[in-house]
Amino acid sequence: MRKILIITIFIILSILLGCGAKSDYRYQKEDTLQQKSNTGIKKDLSEIEEVYDNFDYSSAINRYKSSMPQNVSITKFRYFAVISNLPPGLTYMLVDNDIRFTIDAMLNTYINVKPDKVTPIFLFEDYDSYKNFSINTFNMDEKDLSPYGFYKISKNVIVIRYVSWKGSLSHEITHALIQNDFPDIPSWFNEGLAALHEKSTYKNGTLVGDFSWRILSIRRAFNENTYTGLEELMTTNDDELYGKKTSFYYAQSRYLLMMLQQKGLLKDYYIYFRDNFETDKTGIKQLEKITGKKLPETDKELVDYLNSFTEQRN
Repeated sequence: MRKILIITIFIILSILLGCGAKSDYRYQKEDTLQQKSNTGIKKDLSEIEEVYDNFDYSSAINRYKSSMPQNVSITKFRYFAVISNLPPGLTYMLVDNDIRFTIDAMLNTYINVKPDKVTPIFLFEDYDSYKNFSINTFNMDEKDLSPYGFYKISKNVIVIRYVSWKGSLSHEITHALIQNDFPDIPSWFNEGLAALHEKSTYKNGTLVGDFSWRILSIRRAFNENTYTGLEELMTTNDDELYGKKTSFYYAQSRYLLMMLQQKGLLKDYYIYFRDNFETDKTGIKQLEKITGKKLPETDKELVDYLNSFTEQRN
């Protein structure tokens, strides 16, 4: 009974999150588990600032001055300008943990080409403020608005409605940091890596993916006999990826990358895929090269891996 209830809730959430993502946006979708933060920490945000001399923070901030909410804090941190209406203690924690760890992990593990300009990050405490800012500033249709956040590529801006148990901030920062290093990255891989970082632990300079409830869409596919293999995932276009099966594709990609990470192959795969993108834009040949296995073998291994999470079923 409990299992049926959980699946029912997940289906409802998937419907509420909706589809219709555009190629100009990278969305954080579906539920993840994040530890709740201590918002009562009293910290001076100026103490955490890290400013690069050759970066124009003022222009990035002033670009949104006319639409910027009142009573926000502004924190300059490396490649980002964090504009937040969250409590100062919570903002401090997010900069010192989520933003810092995601930057360090991406630089240490994956990317060679660093950002060359400042990306504003807007953090909102409530949905209405997030919605109104997003619609009024970017002329978005509300039906296309993710409930939790997005990275708008053409404007180079991240907008987040902060929810403590989601990994929206790490998800969208991953997208932003990939943009210069692997600009042609297929959406399935881009979303999979970002989804991996939503629920992860910072260890030895990288973000190590943890079990996430994204697996619910995989289990539903198993139960309904609608599970499809990696070839379909890796050959999707954006309309398909962000269409009716979006929650399934996000989850399948996330757990494929998590499996590769546990085998010590994810870093090599990212680099080899990026550097040999023109030989196969799907990433299938690169995956076969790195794993030493044909795709059907990896397909079977992934299914076994997904079924191994029996202790998290209840």
